[in-house]
Amino acid sequence: MSHRLTLASLLVVALAACELRSKPALITVYSPTNQVSFPLPQGWTADEAVEQAGFHMQTFTGRSVDVPERAGIRLQIMAGPMPDGPLADVATRYRRELKGEGEEDYVFAGHRGKSWRFVSEDGEERSRLALVDVEGTLYGLFARGEAPTIDAYREALDRIWAGYSLEKWKYFEVYEAPGGDVFIRHPRSWERTQTATDPGESLFVGFRSPPLAVEKDGATVHATLEVTVNRAPPELTIEKFYAARTETLGDYYRLLEHESMEGLSAVSTLYHVETQLAEYLERTVYAVRDGKSFIYKFNCRNQVYRATEPWIDEIVRGFFEPPES
Repeated sequence: MSHRLTLASLLVVALAACELRSKPALITVYSPTNQVSFPLPQGWTADEAVEQAGFHMQTFTGRSVDVPERAGIRLQIMAGPMPDGPLADVATRYRRELKGEGEEDYVFAGHRGKSWRFVSEDGEERSRLALVDVEGTLYGLFARGEAPTIDAYREALDRIWAGYSLEKWKYFEVYEAPGGDVFIRHPRSWERTQTATDPGESLFVGFRSPPLAVEKDGATVHATLEVTVNRAPPELTIEKFYAARTETLGDYYRLLEHESMEGLSAVSTLYHVETQLAEYLERTVYAVRDGKSFIYKFNCRNQVYRATEPWIDEIVRGFFEPPES
């Protein structure tokens, strides 16, 4: 199991336990192996990810509504090569002895698939399955458990199904600035919170991630992305821009990583930032292109950043891809 995946699992495992009937808060979990994200109830535990016949799978477990000491529901995420045959044939492998309770269309990453609900003959067990073929890769969600626990988590499962996202830059949403000369790719779950623009001169856009963890006091933890764009003089180079910007940083910034992004006229940095309230990691990408200077700044708590670093890497990659791609 990779170090990054371990951290992603710990974010789920380390959350404070709460009573099932109190409807635990949902956090967003990122899987670097499958490059997907999805909401998950606070307090669920994560098993070690496994690979079988080319499929990458991981299971998350919630407690029983009747007997909290035992598992009452399990959710599995999966991704792998699309098997021969239609999705309905793949679904029979999960249905097993259960009978069909409903079927509907399901859309994931802009591709149409199917979602099914199954129930046992005695009504004591229920399951829910979603399968989508995305350009030859089969993505899926499978929840199975005791009927009372499945029913208790019905709203959460609806949100998991709706929030399941493929976190590759080509499937991100695109914010187009007024004037149409700046495009910012971002995950659809990251909400745009601020916009200030002077067309042709400057632009500031702020984004906020969904909840990624929960503090002991119940406060949710988010990552933020701030994008600043300014018109640049022709003689401005990335070296001059980066040097000028770093001179404005205070003593509470400690440089951890520095990378010149080959062929992109950009520099990526990672800072440790310590304030009176908390410590953060701040990923900043500086770029100069098309007569403009760009600053892309991510900020979040240390553990959250390390758990989602591959996700942030993918978002950064999307900054340099043309919107037509």
